[in-house]
Amino acid sequence: MSYLGTTQTLFVKEVSNEGAYLDGHDLGEVFLPKQEIKHELEAGDSISVFIFLDNANLATATIKKPHAQVGEYALLRVKEINSIGAFLDWGLEKDVLAPFNEQKPRMQEGHSYLVRLYLDNASQRICASNNFNRFLSKGEPQYTHLQEVDLIVAGKTDIGYKVLIEESHFGVVFYNMVFKSLFVGQKLKGYIQKVRDDGKIDVVLEKPGMGKVSDLGETIMQKLKNEGGVIPLGDKSDPEAIKKMFSTSKANYKKAIGGLFKQELIDIEAKSIRLRS
Repeated sequence: MSYLGTTQTLFVKEVSNEGAYLDGHDLGEVFLPKQEIKHELEAGDSISVFIFLDNANLATATIKKPHAQVGEYALLRVKEINSIGAFLDWGLEKDVLAPFNEQKPRMQEGHSYLVRLYLDNASQRICASNNFNRFLSKGEPQYTHLQEVDLIVAGKTDIGYKVLIEESHFGVVFYNMVFKSLFVGQKLKGYIQKVRDDGKIDVVLEKPGMGKVSDLGETIMQKLKNEGGVIPLGDKSDPEAIKKMFSTSKANYKKAIGGLFKQELIDIEAKSIRLRS
């Protein structure tokens, strides 16, 4: 079975002067224009293509890779707005439409928005939406304490960053728990800190406990080797300087260098650490 809005491997049925006709199974023949063919094709060959509907609503293929496929999230820029919605640049010549009823908030030309691509059942048109609630799980969150999860940064609030958890629920990472730069659309790992009684979910980005400290210790050792054996950050250094260099809290940094000191790998001073010779 073939699906619009996805990249798939299709077999060539016929090659003509205009291009190649691919076997799209339930979609019928899928046309690959001649300018998209970068090497000689023959009937029976296979090729990986992205499938969409052209302006005449015919199944068409391209070897280009859009910024996102149906079911995926991406940060896309609005190129134009007309009477039916906003048209966003998703990496193909034909822009993707975000209908007005799928915009929350209403989009503005030249601005970028995190959107999810979906296939409109009525028109079979690939569309974009930033009305995420309709894609989220309707069930109660079943995450466990400190469970590792996939996150997508969805925006900023008064208290922290709003994140999509496993593309199923919203959560928040409080500003005082963020030790590295984040941007809308960024994909990263996180950990469930707490699922509240009202269903709201608190998330942290750093691996809790000694596992995080161990990973940080390895990072510090590599940095020391790269910097000639000395880093100008000790146990009395400014927390912001530590955050800037290692994207972590001062407490975690002190635990990590303390562990390295116990292993007799480094010496610690008030404003610096150095490798032991």
